[in-house]
Amino acid sequence: MSVISDERVSITTDTWTSIQNINYMVVTAHFMDYEWKLHKRIINFIKITSHKGDDIGRCLDACLNSWGIKKVFSITVDNASANDGAVEYMAKRFKSLNTLMLEGKYLHMRCACHILNLVVKDGLKELSSSIEGIRNCVKYIHSSPSRLDKFRDFAILESMDNMANIPLDVATRWNATYKMLDGAFKYKNVFARMADENAPFVAYFNELERDGKKNLVKRVGPPTESDWENAQAFVHFLKKFYETTLKLSATKTCTSNIMFTELVGLQVEIERKIKDGGNETLQKVASSMKLKWDKYWGTLEGVNKLVFIGNVLDPRWKLALLKISFRNLGAEPSKVETIGDEVKSALLTLYKEYKGVGNLGPLQTLDEGDEEGLEDELDGDDAHSQMLREMLLQRKEEQQMEISNEVDKYFADPFENPRNKSFNLLDWWKGNQSRYPILSKVAKDIFAIPSSTVASENAFSLGKRIVDPFRSSLTPKMVEALVCTHDWLRADEFNLYKEPKDEEIAFYKELEEIQASKYFNYLSLDFIDALMV
Repeated sequence: MSVISDERVSITTDTWTSIQNINYMVVTAHFMDYEWKLHKRIINFIKITSHKGDDIGRCLDACLNSWGIKKVFSITVDNASANDGAVEYMAKRFKSLNTLMLEGKYLHMRCACHILNLVVKDGLKELSSSIEGIRNCVKYIHSSPSRLDKFRDFAILESMDNMANIPLDVATRWNATYKMLDGAFKYKNVFARMADENAPFVAYFNELERDGKKNLVKRVGPPTESDWENAQAFVHFLKKFYETTLKLSATKTCTSNIMFTELVGLQVEIERKIKDGGNETLQKVASSMKLKWDKYWGTLEGVNKLVFIGNVLDPRWKLALLKISFRNLGAEPSKVETIGDEVKSALLTLYKEYKGVGNLGPLQTLDEGDEEGLEDELDGDDAHSQMLREMLLQRKEEQQMEISNEVDKYFADPFENPRNKSFNLLDWWKGNQSRYPILSKVAKDIFAIPSSTVASENAFSLGKRIVDPFRSSLTPKMVEALVCTHDWLRADEFNLYKEPKDEEIAFYKELEEIQASKYFNYLSLDFIDALMV
């Protein structure tokens, strides 16, 4: 607890309604310890009175106070409007405590995975008919054991696995839809054969069902060849979004350093599909997704600068990858330089904030004594004197760019090799703390920022197992105790083998010496056993 209360932490929070119709809020703290190991802890899982912004803010404030947490680096939340109000409330509270950094400029972090979810959902709307037909095929084989067995019989006829199966998706979760489409496409020929030879399968698609407007319509499907083609192209497109979501939703590894490059990669893919006229349907899908993308990440001003700084603090990239990425997105050279300057300025501002003073100290200059002994050689007309004069002029020009702080020093130092597969970002910063004592503190807090609220949402999955129909009478206090205790017990992996400490090794050595001495025969074995305990 002392580690959390003494250090600046990043927070994720979300709300959930149990089957008891009780509203809960989970608060998860993310932080780096002194060994540069990333931790997450559920610090509260409490009942809340409403989902309003100020009410959530007050509950969050009470949670942090109970843990003695007064320094918060960022708050990652989803895009619910109430969360905007909660973050504003907390910004006022931190300001009153005099712990708010940079007037709360970088306090609010939006959950990247939620934004990706909204982007993909807009794309799914363009393929709703094709997807619905495939979904109905999967629903059919899962509607009874006999239908699943018949599907497997047809799979065997197509020389496929006799235990063939396809996961049924949740229509509101695009990643589940992606898995369903990916799995269904492998059995495209099986479904085509069923449409030709299996009468119950054909009859299923002739049945009427109610649409979104409660009208009776013929069930969509079976999928046509164009439906399968659209699904295949879309699955290939969605794979990159799926992989990015998995990376950014990790809770035990650093994600803030990869968030920028992952998002740039997705934006490049969207724009490629828009320009590709080979598939008009997929072109419409990408155009629809781009509209939602631009709403959240379309302009530099609307993106939290910490997204960029997390990438810049990777010594393999620094500012180089940032500039290349914006060039690939079509930014003008002048705009690219402006972006680089703004990100560097933001990092420098953070550095000043952590250093605690506005003045960064005098510029380091070249030692004037280095020029002594050269004066006699600069007056000559020979080639040697000319080269010395050019060298001196170059050194004076470089003097104007001398390192005055750790940020400049970091950018001036050599890059790490990007091809080094064994490179570990956190280990690098841990080993360079003495070289960048202030900047490493900035890096430690930035690398602890979660890119998503998945850590908090995972608590609701646990909550559903605790507050189930058989435990619906649990009080909110008991639910909080069970969820938090479970998270704390599982925080660190249990290790049967533990490296002995130096004092333990010395103690065991002393016992061996006693055992080898002539006095050992006079010692009680019970006494020895007690020492060992």
